[in-house]
Amino acid sequence: MSAAPSPLAQKFQRADGSPRRVLYAEDQITSRVVTKAMLERMGFLVDAVEDGELALNAARNDNYDVILLDIEMPVMDGVTAARSIRAELSHCADTPILALSAFLADSTEHSEWRDAFDSALPKPANSNELLKAMTSAVAFKTARAKPIPAMPAASDIVAALRGNLSPSIWGRLMGMAQDEMSHQINTLGAAEEARDQAMADHVRASIRGLAASFGAQEIMVLAATAAPGRLREALHSFGR
Repeated sequence: MSAAPSPLAQKFQRADGSPRRVLYAEDQITSRVVTKAMLERMGFLVDAVEDGELALNAARNDNYDVILLDIEMPVMDGVTAARSIRAELSHCADTPILALSAFLADSTEHSEWRDAFDSALPKPANSNELLKAMTSAVAFKTARAKPIPAMPAASDIVAALRGNLSPSIWGRLMGMAQDEMSHQINTLGAAEEARDQAMADHVRASIRGLAASFGAQEIMVLAATAAPGRLREALHSFGR
């Protein structure tokens, strides 16, 4: 006999008692694992994909109660995916689409993304911010002008995220983040050696986003212009 759903899971159930479904797109595996787990603890059924194109295809073929898209993704970014969903998929007309990004603090004053997203939350989103955003999204299916949540300080977000996880899980995630940043630094070195500026710029943005997610402030700053060797030194210091 299956256990009864938690009060929080009951809060987010559909009228027929089934769990609500979330489509979540995020290319960074560490962020994807953490946010997916938090959504599932709230009682949502989560389809997690790695880029905007996969999100668009999933939205074409299924019905979701909420769509959550990272802004910076390879293949197709979150803004393009959200606009495509709005323009092409009539069955998603009333589906709340939320933006998730470490860089939204720099862009919320502008209007270029507002045509596609109903609301925004920072990356990484702590459980309280995510719960607030999902509660609003579920309650207001047709919201087109929901206020942008205030951006908490990055240090507060990381502290809250760490506080919600056991030390062993946090340690594993930190290890995964360090491995991923190391891989990206190696990719940056190869891109610069090949003089592929577009690839180098994309990798630097990915490094910055991952560093922001885990409070690696020095790496986040250095990612803009520093040589791969300098980034490796900073990563070694961060991992100590």
